[in-house]
Amino acid sequence: MQTDTFEPHKWREAMAFIVLAVLIWPVIAAAIVAAYGLAFWVYFLLAGPPGALFSP
Repeated sequence: MQTDTFEPHKWREAMAFIVLAVLIWPVIAAAIVAAYGLAFWVYFLLAGPPGALFSP
């Protein structure tokens, strides 16, 4: 039967999915969260801490 010729392709596709799901996407998600935090940190560094504009 011809199913033997498609096995390496399925194995390679499964390995690509595992690499994406386990390694690449978590790193990308952590980098996005880190960039978001860095953007806020730089903003507060330049603009000052949040609070009232005038003290009573």
